Amino acid sequence: MYKKILIPVLLLVCMCLFTACSADEEKTEDVALLEPANAKIETTYVTKMDISQVELHDGAVIPSIEEFSFEENGYLYGVFVEPGDKVYKGDVLAGLVGHDHQTILDLEDEIKELEENKVKLFEGYDLDLELVKLNGGDVSEKTLEIKQKKELAEFEIQQKKDRLEKLKETDIGYVSLVAPYDSVVAAVSSAGRNSYLSKGTAVVALETGETPMITCNDYIAESAYAKVYSCYAVVRGQRLELEYIPYTKNELKVIVNNGITPVTKFNISGYDDQEIYVGDYASVIEVKNFKADVLAIPQNAVYADATGDFVYEIKDGERIRRPVILGISDNANIEVLDGLEEGACIYVKN
Repeated sequence: MYKKILIPVLLLVCMCLFTACSADEEKTEDVALLEPANAKIETTYVTKMDISQVELHDGAVIPSIEEFSFEENGYLYGVFVEPGDKVYKGDVLAGLVGHDHQTILDLEDEIKELEENKVKLFEGYDLDLELVKLNGGDVSEKTLEIKQKKELAEFEIQQKKDRLEKLKETDIGYVSLVAPYDSVVAAVSSAGRNSYLSKGTAVVALETGETPMITCNDYIAESAYAKVYSCYAVVRGQRLELEYIPYTKNELKVIVNNGITPVTKFNISGYDDQEIYVGDYASVIEVKNFKADVLAIPQNAVYADATGDFVYEIKDGERIRRPVILGISDNANIEVLDGLEEGACIYVKN
């Protein structure tokens, strides 16, 4: 009797132990061990999608502008306008002088002063000579002395005139930058007085009154932009297609040589009076490495260890580790080059 009762009980205990062991074995295989204990595990499917890499840049809406520069190398005499100033055609915006400009001015003043003093000096010499004559003295010696003094004064003046002429042969003199039309000043150079400016350095920018432009703070080289799939800006929730405005080689050289960090400028393509205003913030978006219709999975489905990247595929109720070779990522999804087929069910870390 006891034996009959004991056998079913022992069988029941064994079944419970077996069930518990099986549960423990499943837990050791569960992917949650690779994540925090409270991580939620979900699944998704390998699908085809378009994928690309995106770069964001801070930018702004600026007025359409035209930049003006001097056609000679020289030293900035001064910028006579400020951003926001209204200017009219013919107004002088800035002045440029040569290296010897101040020396030339000083020489001109010295020569003028010597010429004035010479007149008074020579009048005094003539008066001295007349006094010698009136006193019955020998004027020959005095005449020679006065002649030598006059020649010395003339020689000093002529030396300065010759030097002045030589300086003027190579000096640019004073050059004015003049507004070619009525406008508003958009920007001016930060260069201070007497700063050296290379030919072509932008000094003043005037608004043209045309379609606004977009600028971004990061410089995108023309060669790099040529590889971009698309580029657009978002302003006030509106997408604006952009056209890249390249610098000429000389413009870029001048900018770099003057220690200025270049920005990237764009025209707005197909502008149709969208509600945007000068000064608005613009998010400039570069779409790079665009690939259409490629196998992709969520970025957070990927695990990695010393052997490389892998995912967990669910197949026939079992979890299978699959090594994968990955391509480009857009930070949300990542391209699968090898290791998975379309439609495969995989774990996703949530």
